[in-house]
Amino acid sequence: MSSNRFNKIIIIDSIPEGEENTAQNLYSAIALHLQTHSWPLAVEFKRVESANEFLQLFPEWIADVKKNDMYPMLHIECHGNEDGFEFADGSLLDWPELKAPLTSLNEAMCLNLMITVAACVGAAIAKVITMGDRAPFWGIIGPTKSVYPSQLEEPYKAMYLKLIETRSPVAAMEAFQEKAGDLYWRTTAQGLFQKGWLHYKNNYCDAATLEMRASRMHAQAPGLSKEVCLDRLQQHEPAAFERYKRTFFMFDLFPENEERFSVSCV
Repeated sequence: MSSNRFNKIIIIDSIPEGEENTAQNLYSAIALHLQTHSWPLAVEFKRVESANEFLQLFPEWIADVKKNDMYPMLHIECHGNEDGFEFADGSLLDWPELKAPLTSLNEAMCLNLMITVAACVGAAIAKVITMGDRAPFWGIIGPTKSVYPSQLEEPYKAMYLKLIETRSPVAAMEAFQEKAGDLYWRTTAQGLFQKGWLHYKNNYCDAATLEMRASRMHAQAPGLSKEVCLDRLQQHEPAAFERYKRTFFMFDLFPENEERFSVSCV
């Protein structure tokens, strides 16, 4: 499993006025902790009121990556549901709208973008993943259901403070899990790709389905025997896997990613 690179935490606050501001609490805890630990990790607090204001930040972040070699981890605090984010002013941003800017940022970062979401059902953002497109992030952590503010703040606080203390992602995840229990889901683009490919193989490449697909192909092209059609479908599977993998993990842009992401079609 690949690791990712980051040197900055950006905390996005779009919690409505009058509600407990867990984003500000988290930022204060991280900033204070960094003062007592000599690690050149930057932390930034960014207040946004609307979906449009949030989207306008992506070109700035991409420029910062390219100009200053700044690789951010995004921590997003707002309301959420199965379909997307709700910002402080009530504006909405659904997952398909968010996919393109996330992908552009992740591409600028050579597939290193980590996202942590402090929003109800925030893990549903993983629904934007499709094997035929470039990965929109390296990894994600988010709730799987509606949660209380304390259930959002405490796991992430434990994770970030342990990360700063130890510089160990493993130790940070252990601290997170101890507080999070079963309320959160965490995964990587690599894990999602492997899951998606397994689903494809199980549903489209088993013997019975291949026979049925070969029969349809033969009916549409009678000049090809059913055996030839079946052989072509069987040869197509590994070729399709290589095309999906090359695009998804950006091997065409970053050949070094072939060493970072080891996935198999079997």
